[in-house]
Amino acid sequence: MKERQIVAIDVGSSNVVIAVGAIEDDGRVNIKGIASEPVSGIDSGRVENSETAGRAVRAAKERIEQELNIKITEAYAGLSGDYIRCVQVTDYVYVQDELGNGSNQITQRDVDDLDRRMQSVKLPDDREEILSKEAIRYTIDDKVVDEPVGAYGHVLSATYNFILTDRSMRDRLNQCLMNQGIKVKEFVPNAAITHLSVATDEDIEEGVVVVDLGGGVTDVSVLLRSKLRHIASIPVGADSINNDIRSYGIPANYIENLKRRYGSAVAELATDDRIVFQSARRGVPKSILRHNLATVIEARLKEIAEWVRREIKEAGCGPKFSPILLITGGGAEMQNIETLFSRELGIDEVRAVYPEYGFTENMTDYISTSAYATVASLLLFGARRGSCSVATGINRSVTTPPRREEAPKPAVVNTPVTPAKETPANDNEVEKRRSPAEEENIFDTGNNDGGKKPSIWERLQNKVSDWGNSFAGKDQDSDF
Repeated sequence: MKERQIVAIDVGSSNVVIAVGAIEDDGRVNIKGIASEPVSGIDSGRVENSETAGRAVRAAKERIEQELNIKITEAYAGLSGDYIRCVQVTDYVYVQDELGNGSNQITQRDVDDLDRRMQSVKLPDDREEILSKEAIRYTIDDKVVDEPVGAYGHVLSATYNFILTDRSMRDRLNQCLMNQGIKVKEFVPNAAITHLSVATDEDIEEGVVVVDLGGGVTDVSVLLRSKLRHIASIPVGADSINNDIRSYGIPANYIENLKRRYGSAVAELATDDRIVFQSARRGVPKSILRHNLATVIEARLKEIAEWVRREIKEAGCGPKFSPILLITGGGAEMQNIETLFSRELGIDEVRAVYPEYGFTENMTDYISTSAYATVASLLLFGARRGSCSVATGINRSVTTPPRREEAPKPAVVNTPVTPAKETPANDNEVEKRRSPAEEENIFDTGNNDGGKKPSIWERLQNKVSDWGNSFAGKDQDSDF
């Protein structure tokens, strides 16, 4: 039987990620390949330069096509940015007593009548369009019910959740992908589907908030009783943290590795040792106190947490809403991030998570980071909606761009651990790129305390069962 294939494209602010998977008979997705390319021209989810963004899409597309010997012509594409918004609309119908016996029993016809009324909802701004709508709550004579059909009453009302997008922002991305020969099968708000690969059915039923900490955008989704109650795209992400660290005079190409290896989301849990490394700029040593690095990270994450608090309130789930909070995305791989969100939001159960549900056993060969949460969830969404048109057995000869030459491995400067006040410096010169192996060896903390946080890949490979043990202890004293 011919494989039913799914193609998912996540055009983020930092990277373009394309994933290809096949739908198994049991509904699970067998990942065939993932390609990621750095991108420019995307600002907080908005396509600002279709040429530079298109080059990244083309590079990722050609690489995965060559690897899998296929030709991609159709895909599901994610949307993320502050041009995505959520609106709740309530309407009602009078029960028609279709049985004619005065019992006023609600039938499917009454529910369909209510749904047709929602179809005619007019948007106040013609620059927006409806991406999706879903009934999240039914009420019969002012009493909330889970299943209206078969119940009795005189007035049936429902609250629908509408997800809207700016037409021009969607059209920009659509044109960018079409220029690379990709027809979009369906546009999907990333925040509406990220939970598919990181949350269990029990989480979604009992109540969960998913925070996808991406590069330029943080997507937030609130789910309760298996319904998507609210989504939002916060225009602040992990790139903002990097920019804050950059203000300390740290060269840009060091920052991500510095943050991942030595950063902490809670300053009081960081030590005072100094991280020293050799800069490519005239061999001048650079350094930063680990505590100061954590202070910068914590300040920006507190801002993001406050945004998340407002979005949870906007969801309108009531004062007794006591969710768990799941943090994913590339920015989730940071020490003590669970502790910070638990403390700031007053939520007891906070977990940093990676995609793990809905896939075959080989997923760990491809999913090595929580940064792939969005594209993984897009694959699962596509598996539910229908396969994509993918030509197989195509012999392609793809010319890949040459790799940039790597700078020689710098010497590590050993200096005493001296607590000192940080003086921000300006260093606007472009640093030479280093290979990942070299980046792993440029830092010296002067304190071999074994404080390096294991990566998600290492946790997957080592089959560690308790995800939370790789982070600092949680604050269990507050209630949401």
